[in-house]
Amino acid sequence: MSCDLTDPAILEAYQAIVSGTPTNWLILGYHDTRDKISLYSKGTGGLEELRSNLTEEVLYGFVRIEDRFALLAYVSEQVSGLRRARALVHGKAVGALFKNTHVQINSSNLAELSDDKVRHRLGLVDGPPTPDPSGSPVMPSSPVPVAAPRPMTPASPTPPATFNNINTAIPTPQSVASEVSSPVRVASPAPPSSGGATTPRTERQLEIEAAERKMREEMDRQKKAEVLKRQKETQEREAREQEVFAHKQAMELEQKRKNESDRAAREAMKKQLIEMEKLRGSGLSGYITIQSHGSPFWRRRFYVMRGQAISFYRDEFDRRAPISELRLGGRVVNIEDASVDCLIPNSFRVDLYTGESHLFFSDATKDKELAIAGFMKCNESA
Repeated sequence: MSCDLTDPAILEAYQAIVSGTPTNWLILGYHDTRDKISLYSKGTGGLEELRSNLTEEVLYGFVRIEDRFALLAYVSEQVSGLRRARALVHGKAVGALFKNTHVQINSSNLAELSDDKVRHRLGLVDGPPTPDPSGSPVMPSSPVPVAAPRPMTPASPTPPATFNNINTAIPTPQSVASEVSSPVRVASPAPPSSGGATTPRTERQLEIEAAERKMREEMDRQKKAEVLKRQKETQEREAREQEVFAHKQAMELEQKRKNESDRAAREAMKKQLIEMEKLRGSGLSGYITIQSHGSPFWRRRFYVMRGQAISFYRDEFDRRAPISELRLGGRVVNIEDASVDCLIPNSFRVDLYTGESHLFFSDATKDKELAIAGFMKCNESA
């Protein structure tokens, strides 16, 4: 049931009031939140201006009158019991923040916050407060405890009521004034009588207790709901992680199978090439496009693979002298697909141990696989 009083404007306005600046009052409220208290307004017109800014909700006022400070907790009669209980707790927190407070006044109607009554609570006026125009007797905002009558014993029969007895049972205006003149921060229940009887709780106290009990139950319900929500989120997150892990494992397994299948196919193709060379006496040949190491250009060439070397010609009809030649013979350290890197279908990269990398792409997938098999054969040829 704690409240949030971190609004910096609250302390700024409070310091302005207690330091003696023209600002002499402020009002705090919730702004339709549950427990975040912020500054509503402030001014220089004193208690009268503060009263004119009170609305039908839970508000906290702080006012300077002469050299005294009063904290006002205004809870409209239209406010529900649950919010009344919360205001009772939050009012103590506001009082703890405003340490210069001389008196705290809890009120539910504006008549209890008249200038005369507040000044009387602050000890700035002698005698009882001025009665209301309606003629109703002035009562203090906090209940005045009255001692319960002592139980009578059979040996001492009750004397008949006399005028003097009646007078002693009724509090005089002077006794009422003495009770009101002393600042009372929070009303205390009447002490138990010598016979052990206690003052029964008022309807207001029962309403506040019921509201507090209801609030505790609601907070417990919210805590349980939050725990269940976190458990569900944890389970969902773990399920997603397991699903991602399983998918990753499946993809890795699939890629491994594909690589093994490609390797087996290339080995078979390499053996086939070796047999073809033995029968025909000539190496593998065909068209391929190459981007040599360090060059930004792609060039289409006719290649012929013999032994450990690959010769590149302009076309298949001009084989007098190769334009360039690539000698392998154990220099290849890696051959892998480059379709993703180059964004070109049927492309692959050949990495040499010298740090050079050459890119190639063929016209068809079959031509690419034949070329890769040829590179592998040339790299292993003695």
